[in-house]
Amino acid sequence: MKMNTDILLAIVVILFVVLGAVYFYFSGKLKEMKTQKPEPIRVPVPAKTGENVDEKQKHLFPLKLQAYERIVLFMERIEPSSLVMRTKTNEMTSAQLHGALLLNIREEYEHNVAQQIYISENAWNLVKQAKEETIRIVNMAANSMEATATANELTRDIFEKMMVLPQSPSQIALDYVKQEIKEIL
Repeated sequence: MKMNTDILLAIVVILFVVLGAVYFYFSGKLKEMKTQKPEPIRVPVPAKTGENVDEKQKHLFPLKLQAYERIVLFMERIEPSSLVMRTKTNEMTSAQLHGALLLNIREEYEHNVAQQIYISENAWNLVKQAKEETIRIVNMAANSMEATATANELTRDIFEKMMVLPQSPSQIALDYVKQEIKEIL
């Protein structure tokens, strides 16, 4: 029994020695940390070489040009004359054509929405405005139709509404985008 007590006492003494050593070690480190001043955060300074800018522009230019090309295509595709001719079938009712036109415009827009990253904010705002105005014209024409109206009647009404405008919304946006492309090139 005496041996078990001696062993237990030795283990307790060793444990106190180890814990004391750990305590003194960490208390010394804590004092050290308190007296040290924190290092300021180093913010990297971007390189100001013309080489980096030229390299970025070299890679960015084709993406910008492609974005403008896609926006031009989008404007052409939502132009009411091409939109109606591409969407309309002979067996459609006015309501069916109306739904198909709106769906087509929205799908085209969603397909091209990421292009706003590469074109100017003014150009993108005109593109959105052209889309919204085209939707408004299609809705106005559809709302003036009777329930039994045919797709041909809706088509005629859309074209009549477009004829009173000096320029189509798509054409206004297209002209602006083309001007920006000329400035880039």
